[in-house]
Amino acid sequence: MDGDGDYTDEQSIVNMVQSIALSDCIGMIDGTHVDAMLLINLVAQFRGRKGVTQNVLAACTPNKSFTYVLASKYYMCDAGYPTMPDFTYRGVRYYLKEHSGKTPKNRRELFNLRYSSLRSKIESVFGTLKNRFKILCTKPYYSFPTQVDIVLACMILHNFITTIDPSDKLLNESEINKDIDGEVIYENDNNLVDFTQTQTQREQTELRNEWKTLRDDIAWAMWVDYCDKYNHGVTTET
Repeated sequence: MDGDGDYTDEQSIVNMVQSIALSDCIGMIDGTHVDAMLLINLVAQFRGRKGVTQNVLAACTPNKSFTYVLASKYYMCDAGYPTMPDFTYRGVRYYLKEHSGKTPKNRRELFNLRYSSLRSKIESVFGTLKNRFKILCTKPYYSFPTQVDIVLACMILHNFITTIDPSDKLLNESEINKDIDGEVIYENDNNLVDFTQTQTQREQTELRNEWKTLRDDIAWAMWVDYCDKYNHGVTTET
């Protein structure tokens, strides 16, 4: 770290991200797509921009163990919440590479950094899972209940490996383990499922404002805690 509080090398930014995003983290949640084969009368329900898939919702811990899995579901757009308008702060640094060499200067940057860091972490876990169990990346030719069981079995085996062999090579090669199905929430995408399409414009506005208020409260609490730990309690923003 230099005199201005900025990190000057890649390893430093990685260490900083881990310390501010994962130290108090209970778990991370996201979705990943697994190719599916279904009866013709069910295909439409499971078709999304990734093709015909199980959209698997999962939560994991910072040590890369899955704590919750919801398989067998049709296209849910990663449970919908990341596509809510203003989920993160737009026009503010978001991607980890944009933070390289810099510490957060305000609550908005900190919020985006932590969200991006946690999302990158679970995408890495999904990548590890698919790199190890190639059956998850091929068209299955089993009954659909068996396809669901395969996903669950692979995650159970993954957890077993993280428990008995935390030094496993795949678990520790995150640079090759990015989930190939990772979404980019900042890109405009007209194919997203609109979960508010049955709401009135007023209801949508109220929901958006309610979330923005909650997000701002969370961001401020994060910033105060961060400044207490790393800036002697000074909460001045730039």
